[in-house]
Amino acid sequence: MSAKVEDSRLDQLVSSMDQTLANQATVNTQLQEQRRQLELQQQHLVLMSQDIDEAFKGLVEENCPRAEACPALLKSSGKMRVGALETIWLPDLDLALIARIDTGAKTSSIDASNIELFERDGKRWVRFEILDPISDKLVSLERRLKRTVGIVQSGTQESKRRPVVKMSVLIGDLEQIAEFSLNSGSHRSYQALIGRSILKDVMIVDVSRKNIAPYIRSQTSSASKDKTQ
Repeated sequence: MSAKVEDSRLDQLVSSMDQTLANQATVNTQLQEQRRQLELQQQHLVLMSQDIDEAFKGLVEENCPRAEACPALLKSSGKMRVGALETIWLPDLDLALIARIDTGAKTSSIDASNIELFERDGKRWVRFEILDPISDKLVSLERRLKRTVGIVQSGTQESKRRPVVKMSVLIGDLEQIAEFSLNSGSHRSYQALIGRSILKDVMIVDVSRKNIAPYIRSQTSSASKDKTQ
């Protein structure tokens, strides 16, 4: 093969590589422009969301200085709005607790101590205690064991089983009978976690705000106790 043929092929190869690099540079430029447009759209959506929140907040404050007096204003599309933290009422325990609203969790959980499994009439039950944050005293409760769930401990590969019970919970003006896993030995700044099983279809979470649901204390504690057993 002559040197001229080899030089011609080398020139073609170099030209092809140059064209490929040019095409890649064009694609990179287009991608950068698309990223910039996406960032602008995201910023626009954030601003729109903030404007809507401010307008909604102003509507509530203007028409209802006491939010608990008109919970309908705190609803959107039939769903109640809740913040990242809410005060919940547990009729079975006659307690109000601070709860974290967590859409990443399926099952709700509550801090408990002195958890004891036992049998009654051939069925499995759980005896446990919840700390009253006001009196700093432990409140006892017994509930049928519904099931247990495996929880992987943070930083380890070990799974720990937690008992699950059903209890009544009131958030705003919505009362449900829901499953709670009993979480022992917690050092969180809140005593309960509300997961998707309670939130689904009835609540919208605004993670930028706290305590926006109207706090309504239940008047049906005895009825709730009967239903959850």
